[in-house]
Amino acid sequence: MIKLYTDAGLNTNLNLGVVSFVIRTDEKNYKATEVHNFDDNHYLEFLALKIALQKIIENDWNNEIVLIHSDSQIVVDSVEKKYSKHYQPVLDDILTELENFPDYFIKHVADKDNREAHFLVHQKMLNIRKHWHK
Repeated sequence: MIKLYTDAGLNTNLNLGVVSFVIRTDEKNYKATEVHNFDDNHYLEFLALKIALQKIIENDWNNEIVLIHSDSQIVVDSVEKKYSKHYQPVLDDILTELENFPDYFIKHVADKDNREAHFLVHQKMLNIRKHWHK
């Protein structure tokens, strides 16, 4: 089973968003953060999941069930319902990526249960603020 943890954060002063994900399989642990020019935190939460799923597929790790952990209730609800009033295009991308897995489960978790992905977002945010030149 693949365990996937995703998170996102937004720096409203700089209009920069950060997405992070942690992928755990029996053989591998992979984590990443990316900076994106979006000012919508919900969209960033969807984007984190989309990018993480693409990374799993690119690396050909998608031969197992994926258990997705997200602290975003809107992402969890939207994936479960296969519908989102405001984020359907990115949700459709996610649902298409999920077809590449034998099966999937998505679970809403508290920040404390999503520590590693949450920490990666905040670490990247601090790094951006530290190195940002006006």
